[in-house]
Amino acid sequence: MEDDLPAYIEGVNKSLYDEYDEGVFDWKHRRTPFSLGFTSVAVVEHVPTGTPVAFNPFMPLEVRARGEVFMALQGVDGFVDEAHRRRGLFQRTIEFMAEEMKGRSPELLFSFNLMESAGAAHKADSELVYDMDKCLLGREGFTGLTRSGVELEPIDTETYQNLYTEWAVTSGLIHFHRTMPYLRWRVEENPVRKVTSYRLLSGAVPRGYVVVDEVTEGGVNQLTIDDYTPGLLDSTLPGAVACLKALHPDAGVVEVNAVHGSRLEQAASRLGFTARPWLTVIMKALNNVVQMGGDVIRGELTLSDVKNWHLTPSDIY
Repeated sequence: MEDDLPAYIEGVNKSLYDEYDEGVFDWKHRRTPFSLGFTSVAVVEHVPTGTPVAFNPFMPLEVRARGEVFMALQGVDGFVDEAHRRRGLFQRTIEFMAEEMKGRSPELLFSFNLMESAGAAHKADSELVYDMDKCLLGREGFTGLTRSGVELEPIDTETYQNLYTEWAVTSGLIHFHRTMPYLRWRVEENPVRKVTSYRLLSGAVPRGYVVVDEVTEGGVNQLTIDDYTPGLLDSTLPGAVACLKALHPDAGVVEVNAVHGSRLEQAASRLGFTARPWLTVIMKALNNVVQMGGDVIRGELTLSDVKNWHLTPSDIY
């Protein structure tokens, strides 16, 4: 992969990003706290030229499920060169990686695919389990918002991790494991977005945490609600957005990404957020996990049932 890295960076900037560089690749794939001991990138080369024409990197992450922790791979930032699309190459990268992972520690392949590429994953025997929508509220929607007894108090990463642990040790929800090394990497070392963590209080009572990231795109300062205690924003979203408006006065857009049809999406809709289809979540069994009748199952736990998960934008790479 090292020899192909310049071609990958050039291609990913044509296909997905504008400012992806080796620093971002280094952060995602070399400095990640969850390592397989090698950088897991599937590369398709054109024969006979040897030119790389498709890439699909996979990031190892830990999943926490009812007291157990296991390894998963998330496909991130994959693309096929425009001249070689519609030839099944993206599908082949998934099949290749699944074969390479046989007998290794990852149990599940997990990815947030743009809807137009989800079909290729499905052809590689992945299950399309549910959709996530992008919900946006422009500056004009900030008018009239009130805090309604909600306050946001800045906290450090250690406090964020402690607040996460409070719900994670008793919750049955499946989620990506937020260890301290992971949060330091995700929050403090992020080369792309400025990440800020808050404790949310309602009626002066601590209720959990809200984490936001900030980035400028197209000259507009965009604030994404990145992570939060499960269920917290279903009732406190208006007050939280009002607080964020005051704390980040330059923000022109607030973004909330939510599972399609979820209570959070409904709360965002009532507040005036505009929702549009965005990602399809795919899963494929690797080790110690099986696929049966469209379900992805680990022991007695149905991983493909959205009701079993707590997913937030911080999980999307």
